[in-house]
Amino acid sequence: MSAKLSVLIVDDNRTNLALMDMLLRKLPGCVTQLQTDAHALLAGIDRLDYDIAVLACRLPQIDGITLASRLRDEPRLRHKPILLTADEPNQGMRGSAADAGIAEVLGKPINPVEFRARIQGLAHQRSPQADSASPWDEPAGAPPEVTAREEEYLNALVRVAGYREQESPLHSQRMARYCAILAHNLGLPEEFCRDLRHAAPLHDIGKAGLPDALLRKSGFLSPEERREMEEHTRIGHGMLQGARSRVFRMAAEIALTHHERWDGSGYPQRLKGEKIPLTGRIAAVADVFDALTSIKSYKTSWSIANAFTYLHDNAGEQFDPACVAAFESAREEIAEVMRAMPDPDDGTADAA
Repeated sequence: MSAKLSVLIVDDNRTNLALMDMLLRKLPGCVTQLQTDAHALLAGIDRLDYDIAVLACRLPQIDGITLASRLRDEPRLRHKPILLTADEPNQGMRGSAADAGIAEVLGKPINPVEFRARIQGLAHQRSPQADSASPWDEPAGAPPEVTAREEEYLNALVRVAGYREQESPLHSQRMARYCAILAHNLGLPEEFCRDLRHAAPLHDIGKAGLPDALLRKSGFLSPEERREMEEHTRIGHGMLQGARSRVFRMAAEIALTHHERWDGSGYPQRLKGEKIPLTGRIAAVADVFDALTSIKSYKTSWSIANAFTYLHDNAGEQFDPACVAAFESAREEIAEVMRAMPDPDDGTADAA
């Protein structure tokens, strides 16, 4: 952020204030305004100015959603993005927050990587005149390949996502390789295939914003829990959107669309057919294939033959038929990836 970015943080918990202040001050050009008293803040609203507001949902005098509405009633502040922090936010709270014009809802305790990513995403939603360059942005004259700095951030975020979801550490790596192989077999440019391989591992980064109890639940989810789980697509998109980096923009698109279905019955936007971005259609095939052929807490691994049969049978309904055909034509390459990157003691190499 080469230009100054002013972030207002309102929270009556001084530990939370100190944490968020520390995280944001590490971003170049970012300054913070810390406030514990919402009434005092509103009393001086005529003099108040900021670029982004971070409001705690629970405040002693006035709740964060009501405070957001009061701030947006001020014409000067109406278009300033607001992030709400809350203990285990549910669907009802997210809906009320959206009605109040709140751009993002972030769960507590604050995840440092997610928090900074959300702030950087919101920084790019400021007016076009604002210079909101991010530390993730590609510097002028950067080569088309992924920079070392981008790769460092990508790897860190992938580790966060895997830790929160308790996935196999190799799931995202295998899935990304499958995406690149599929894209290559579709005849897409090498640069696109390379970017896809770097972006795809972040497809489930939004699960870092879901409650532990939901992620670690064994057995079936209730309808309400299922709806909350589906929010990981929007959360991931919110974390990654707005970056100037080509790879992070692609990752945001994949995070949002990899659970859409060809027949329009997927989520979160119920996109249909070619209205689903190609990156999302590719990722859907690769992600489901790896899920089927991996051991989970609730299932054993499928054989490679059965997994390919599932993809074939669901082409034209769940999956883009062209993507399935391109994936099927790469059976040997897929098997090589499975042999090279088996989960510990899961028998994947033997199955391949």
